[in-house]
Amino acid sequence: MTIRVSCYALTAAMALGAWAVTPAVAQNLKLSIPVPLTGVFAVTGQAQQVGWQHAIDYINKNGGIKGRMLEASYYDDEYKVELGVAGFKKAASEGDLLFAGGDGTPFVRAISPENNERYKVLMSATGLASDLVDVGKYKYHFLAGMTYSDQMVLLLKYIKANHKGSAPAKVAIVHSASEFGRDPLENVRTAAKAMGITIALEEETKTTGVDVTAHAIKLRNAAADFIIFHGYAGNIWPEIVKLSREYGVKSQFMGTLYGSHPEVVSGVGAAVDGYLGTVSVELALKDRQEPMLKVIDGYLKTWTAKPYTGFANVGYMQSWATALVLREIIGKAIEKGKPLTGDNLIAEINAMKDWDSGGVFGVPVSFDRQRVAYGVVYRYSWPNGQFTVAPASPWLKTE
Repeated sequence: MTIRVSCYALTAAMALGAWAVTPAVAQNLKLSIPVPLTGVFAVTGQAQQVGWQHAIDYINKNGGIKGRMLEASYYDDEYKVELGVAGFKKAASEGDLLFAGGDGTPFVRAISPENNERYKVLMSATGLASDLVDVGKYKYHFLAGMTYSDQMVLLLKYIKANHKGSAPAKVAIVHSASEFGRDPLENVRTAAKAMGITIALEEETKTTGVDVTAHAIKLRNAAADFIIFHGYAGNIWPEIVKLSREYGVKSQFMGTLYGSHPEVVSGVGAAVDGYLGTVSVELALKDRQEPMLKVIDGYLKTWTAKPYTGFANVGYMQSWATALVLREIIGKAIEKGKPLTGDNLIAEINAMKDWDSGGVFGVPVSFDRQRVAYGVVYRYSWPNGQFTVAPASPWLKTE
């Protein structure tokens, strides 16, 4: 199913699925955005779509991009490559497609060879695989955030800077038995060796429905100073954390972006108090004064289908980040009188230097190999029984 959203149809108070359809306005800027509205990643996909809808509403209500409105078509790809590819080709065949979203790395890998040669459409996706920085292979693709290797290396940097004691820090890595889970391992081994950090254990788990007892025992025996979880979508690792604490494991727990949803971490309870998670977009929005964070905070308060706790979903914020990058680079191309082609737009991506996102990224950012290689480590705590999130590090560049 495809949902076409025209610029004037959006209002902040509308809930997901209630968007009206109006005729397209001449010279609208066309976006195609697949999201998994059904299937195993439906919760994340729905948050991503609302993030896009809110961001596009904000941009269009504030003059669009140099007077041109954004017009987005959404479709449910169920996180299936064949549906993502079919939706992309349909949108491209209709003409004037400016940007195509992507729902995971497998889709990007499947469509990029043909996009590089035939369509030449600017793309971005929620998948953050480490090889997506290969700008020859993924010529028109950018990441509004860090790769999985970037995220893991940022955690290693934190460990290097904060580990106490004369012996090298010992790290255990727990990851899912998936391409997602295994993606950064080789790069992490290399980075850990260079930093003098010992990887005491690499433990692979099933992605769903597993008895975690054996994993908790291995973590107890490894006696690591830090345990990093990667490659999960809110499942498995919370159970390992809780059982490990019962078994007397005292290690510092850590996780990458998709294991750092505030709502997921808070749901684990006291066992994960002090958890450290690396993120590439700000997620704690309550009482923030940065201009875009104040705007996004206001939009989240209108999302009546989901109680607002002052924290944003990772997927929701990634959509905002990507939309704001598009506003910046399309605006620059229009100012220069350049045609809005994939080649010109990716050139503007690579030319971005010290861009101020209004707080979505915590520092001015530049693109490096077509991705934003900056992040921050958050600490998740329960002082006096109340869940809090606060920076445990400054914003850092991963390389």
